[in-house]
Formats: sequence, structure tokens, C-alpha cells
Amino acid sequence: MTTCPEEALTRARDAECVVAYRRLRQGVSTSHQIGYGRNMYPAAPELVARIRALITVLFEQQRMTDYSTEFDGSDRQLISALAAKWLGRPDIEPGDVFVMAGSTEAISVVTRYLAGRGYEYVLPLPCYYAFEQSARRWGIPVAAHYNTDGRLHGTRSHAPKALVDIVPNGVTGRRFRLPDGVDDDFHILDSVFQVSAADATGSAVDDRHLREAVQDVDLDRGCVMLTASKDLSVPGLRAGLLITREPDLRRHLEADRFERCYSLNPLSTSVVALYVALMCARALRAQGTAEPGPSLLPPGVPLSRQAADDPLARLLWHSPVVDTLDRYLLGMARHYAAVLEIYRKRLVPLGIALDSRYPETGYSLFLPLPVRVDGPEGALAWCNRVGREAGLKLNPASIFGGSDEPWTALYDCTRPWVRFNCSVAEPDAVGTVNILETALR
Repeated sequence: MTTCPEEALTRARDAECVVAYRRLRQGVSTSHQIGYGRNMYPAAPELVARIRALITVLFEQQRMTDYSTEFDGSDRQLISALAAKWLGRPDIEPGDVFVMAGSTEAISVVTRYLAGRGYEYVLPLPCYYAFEQSARRWGIPVAAHYNTDGRLHGTRSHAPKALVDIVPNGVTGRRFRLPDGVDDDFHILDSVFQVSAADATGSAVDDRHLREAVQDVDLDRGCVMLTASKDLSVPGLRAGLLITREPDLRRHLEADRFERCYSLNPLSTSVVALYVALMCARALRAQGTAEPGPSLLPPGVPLSRQAADDPLARLLWHSPVVDTLDRYLLGMARHYAAVLEIYRKRLVPLGIALDSRYPETGYSLFLPLPVRVDGPEGALAWCNRVGREAGLKLNPASIFGGSDEPWTALYDCTRPWVRFNCSVAEPDAVGTVNILETALR
């Protein structure tokens, strides 16, 4: 195929995993796939109701018709206080929290900051494209990758390193062991607002992993990025939280916000406050320190919200909202477990050992397929052919970061190279497994 100059230029600017994704989907026209980057079920009705009510409140407070209001500061103080309580980090202060358009924006802004100071990235493999693509865009080298066991592959240099820890790994659903021998001059913890809906491993998201990991992050030379998990997210509302105490990065973030948007997005800010309040409410309940009824509002934090029936105030004061969300999340966990059971019954006969690969937490699972191909390149070609000829989109390893060399070094090349991410339970699981069975014959 002849590549036009515009396509060649785009590929030169893209990370290898993004180039691989474009090649993977070339000529593929189908809606059938197993792994999705979003929740395929309706968002929790109570969560949607809270967000709808927030919009009304913001208009009543005239925050949607003004650039900056008195409420911005109180919201930032509220978010920091709730995050400090939830994460067990009393050192978090209002000046340390920044509302972002999801973690993707946070990754881009932090990468630009690190690139200007000569850092190199150390990234987990696999991971989603954002770190690799931002690194390519802002000119920060990816010095090394590490796998789930913490084994490292990469170059040695004297440049400062920014170590990225994703908890849990968004592709595998597991927490990776951090590599030994890496001087993490800057530590990035990328995670989600995780809700523990059940105690059983693999059946729901569990925030204990996150709260344990946060304790190891020195916020004076690192940051924590948070965005909504798939069971909580509303895809059109990209709301994320970045927490750091590193003085130069804080100044960079303030300058970036002033340059690009001048003021906070009041809806994103309120949604982040809603998420953090929910996390705090559930953590306190799990610890047995929250009685039904009392306010979660930390002492000394003003809640400047005079509108009637404020949804955030209701969440802070009334446990029935949390109870309703709990019931929904438990239902989501049961839905996902049911689809995993479909996979277990249908995939095990194909040579896929599912039981030992249940995710530790979350709704992602990275499964190998018993297809013998010639490395990541062969896997990409095979998956593209399955998409074109059999009508099933698969997400092989090569689109989750790195290149052939680190994949070959970090993962045993004698094992199947075709791995697919079944990220969220979908309505037609049986139908897609039928297509997969045909492709494997």
C-alpha cells in the first residue's frame, strides 16, 4: 500500500503502539469486540441523577455564567480534605490538588513538565497508549519498560528517571511489582476512583490496592493521578484529579491552567468532589468509623453551597445515596462475573487457562490465545485478518506500548503472542466467543 505524505508524517509523530493500532484496524469494519475502553452498560442511575442535579446547582450559583467565583476555593479545599481522609494522607492541602480532564490530560501536562527537565520514562508493559504517545509528542525518551514481575528492559543512562506505576494495570487488572535498581527521581502513580463492591478477588474493584500504593509516593517529588473507573465513569464527562506537592510542578500546573482555560471547569470540579466524597464515605464505612447520618465534611472546611437539594451535600450527609450506588456496583460485579463464567466455559476447551488469570481488581483481563505467530508483528497481522475476515476486533499486545524488542525480552517468546484484553463485560459475550472459536480453528 502506498502511504501518502500526510500519513507518513502522522506515523512519524505517533508512538509505535498508536501506529500498531492504526494498522490493526485498517480495513476492519465491525462492532464486535471483546475488550472495550468504556462501560457497555448504563451508568448508575443514582450517579447520573447526582450529576444532573449538580448542573442545576451550578447554574443557581451562577458558576456556569462566570469565569471565577467564591465557590472555586471552597471546592478545592473540600476535595483536598476528603482526599486526605480517604487516602490516609493528611499532608494533602488545597494547593496540592488540580482538577483535570481525566488522566489523559494529566499525563500530557506532567510529561511536558518532565520533558523540559531532561527526564526519561520507565513504563510498565503493557499499558494504555497515553504515556507512550505523550512521551513521543513532548520528546521525553522511554528509557525502559518493566513487566508484571518487575523485570526491567531498557537502556542505562545518567538522566533522571520518572517511574510510572499504574494501580491496577489497566490492561491486565493486576498490580505490577515495581522494578529494582531504578532511581525513581520522580514517581507517578496513575489509578482510578476505585469502589470496592465485594470482598471476593476478581469480582469487583477494590481501593485497598490504591490506598496502600499512595503511602509509598513522596508527593514532594511525585504525583498521584486519579480518574473514574469504568463502572462509575460517564464517558462524556472527563473528570480527573492530580495531586502533587512538588513546588515546580505545582507552578507549572497553575501556569498551564491559566494559559489554556483561565479558570476551573465548575462541572468537572464538582464531579471530582462527588467521586472523592463517595470514596471517602465508603472507606470510612469499611473502617467502621462512619455512623449512618453524620456529615462527612471535615472540620474547618466551609461548604459554600446555598442551593436547595445540593447533590454533593446530600452525598456528604446522607448514607442512602451511597447505599444505592453500592447496590448498583454489586450488580455490575455480578454481571462481570457472569460473563467471566461464559468465558471460562467456552475458552478453557480452546486451551485458555482462565481461572489463574482472574484480575486482582477491576474489570480488565489480559488473556493469551493459543495462536502461534512470529512475534508481535505476526500477532498484529493475525488480529487484523480476524477483524477483516471474521468480523471480530481483538486488542493484541503490540498496541499496549513498547515495541517488538521489549515485548520479546520481557515476555517469553515461546508463549502465545496474541493476547486480547477483555476489559468490560459486554451484552453479546456469547456471540463474540462464537466468532473467536471460528477464528481459532
